[in-house]
Amino acid sequence: MQVKIVIGTVAFMLTMMILGFAVLREPARLSQYTDAAKGRSIEAGAHIFENNCATCHGVDGDATECYNSAGEQVGCQGLPLNNYDLLCGDPTYRMGTLNWAGTKEDFVKTTISAGRFGTVMPVWSEEFGGPMRPDQVQNVTDFVLNWESEDLCANEPVRYAWPEAAADYLASADGSAGDATNGAELYVTYGCSGCHGDTALEGSNAVGPWLGDIADVGNTRVDGLDAAGYVYQSILDPNAFIVPDCPTGPCASPSAMPGTFAARIGSNPTDMADLLAFLLGN
Repeated sequence: MQVKIVIGTVAFMLTMMILGFAVLREPARLSQYTDAAKGRSIEAGAHIFENNCATCHGVDGDATECYNSAGEQVGCQGLPLNNYDLLCGDPTYRMGTLNWAGTKEDFVKTTISAGRFGTVMPVWSEEFGGPMRPDQVQNVTDFVLNWESEDLCANEPVRYAWPEAAADYLASADGSAGDATNGAELYVTYGCSGCHGDTALEGSNAVGPWLGDIADVGNTRVDGLDAAGYVYQSILDPNAFIVPDCPTGPCASPSAMPGTFAARIGSNPTDMADLLAFLLGN
């Protein structure tokens, strides 16, 4: 009987030691499992992004290199996602501009799920009539958030203080006569062509008004503004004046044009002069 008691006691102690070791190891095991699951989610999100999102937001998410289904390079209609303003800080710059009070993850996930009303950003979640399951929306969210890094967030972009009037900008140290050739490239790089079409081909605009004749009609849009003043105002404040007619009917209000160009172009203010030179034929 005593032998059985001893064996039972030893077995109990060994069992408790094994259980104790397992308990101590559990947080690390769960952490490894969580990291592995997040890695699989990011990998799945990368494939979904490539097949569905890169056409508008760019191959690397920076909205500089977009291709259509035929493999032809087109203007990026979407905003950059691999970007300081979306990913760095809490709240981020974009969260602040939209008065978003939730988390960064919820901001990205909600935008993917429900789209952005009045813009070309569509609904993606099946909850709102889109094609993606909730897990796929989470995959894309994890992939986009994975772009946040120390290098990306090391330096906040310069927030250029734009003069109120185009004439003041062009007369400033940052303004110039503009380089129309570079402006033509910027028109594609910034995604203008994705919505406003080819300036040499009337009717090629997909969302906003065609801009091939803006040098002639620009000075008729807003009292007191010439064509340069009107284009300048429209880029910096798309809702200041919304043209009545767009390709598919009345133009959306608020404007479908993103209100982030003041910040985007602000990192290279002379780009504005080059765009004006291109659009106005200077």
